[in-house]
Amino acid sequence: MRLFEGQISYIGLKPFVFTAGIFKPSFGLESMQAQGDTAFIERSSISTITRNIAAGIERQAVQIEAHGKRYHLAISGTAGTAGPGENGNQRALVFRLVGVPIRTRDLFFHVGFSGEWVFKVAHGRGEGPAATFSDYPEMNVGLTSKYLNTGKIDLRSVGAFGLEAAAAWKRLLFQGEAYEIIANKAVENTTQKLHFSGWYAQASYTLVGKPRSWKSRTAAFSSPTCAKNQNYLCNGIGLIEASARYSEANLRSASVDGGQQKAWSANLNWWPMDILKIALQYEYGTIKGGRIPENFHAVLSMVQIKF
Repeated sequence: MRLFEGQISYIGLKPFVFTAGIFKPSFGLESMQAQGDTAFIERSSISTITRNIAAGIERQAVQIEAHGKRYHLAISGTAGTAGPGENGNQRALVFRLVGVPIRTRDLFFHVGFSGEWVFKVAHGRGEGPAATFSDYPEMNVGLTSKYLNTGKIDLRSVGAFGLEAAAAWKRLLFQGEAYEIIANKAVENTTQKLHFSGWYAQASYTLVGKPRSWKSRTAAFSSPTCAKNQNYLCNGIGLIEASARYSEANLRSASVDGGQQKAWSANLNWWPMDILKIALQYEYGTIKGGRIPENFHAVLSMVQIKF
């Protein structure tokens, strides 16, 4: 048994929200989109890698946040992920600052900065503090090998810092993020500083339906919706969105070679009703270095029911 999410929040001191429990702390634009709201079947690799350092789902955390029509601010203290076999002895600070300098009927601009710093790295019984940075290609179809994989690294501390931006004009939405990971590797009686990095840029266009809207609580974008209060066959054919993305993730630094991935993706989403999403995605990717260099083409479809 594992508790996926459970939290308690206090909202009596507006505009602040105080939260404690097991939940997803505010970190990064793509990370804060619910899985059913992402434009692609999987998040970009750099978003997945960084959110798993000290944020992401099933995280034991306390958080103070404030949000409004033009801003979102949050700071969290986090521990490990919850569940059997997980190491909860990690300790970290996570923060996110987001502003909306332009917000009109047709034009919207979002800019933000996220950071996390693990000052106590998780460790198992009888083991030293260590972590692994890895990810599957950006359409996980049950693969057993993570082509991007540093293996376990003995660490004294680790953190990630990144910029996020988004611009929406009518039905068109651009968004992107860039991150730098700083890992202090323990080497005998000294420390070796490792630098990993990555970024992505994507564009989405709502062909049929009301385009994506920004939610201040998460400072992220929801799925397209029907222009009218309908939940079945909006405009007679449902909601349709087309998207394209380019991403990079580089886990090669000094003596560590976890691979470097570059990926192009194209995706078509269809919502015949508001709780049902059908996606078709094509991806071309290359992984250089690492344990298993790879060059691949892939096509994946997904049917998702959201409650």
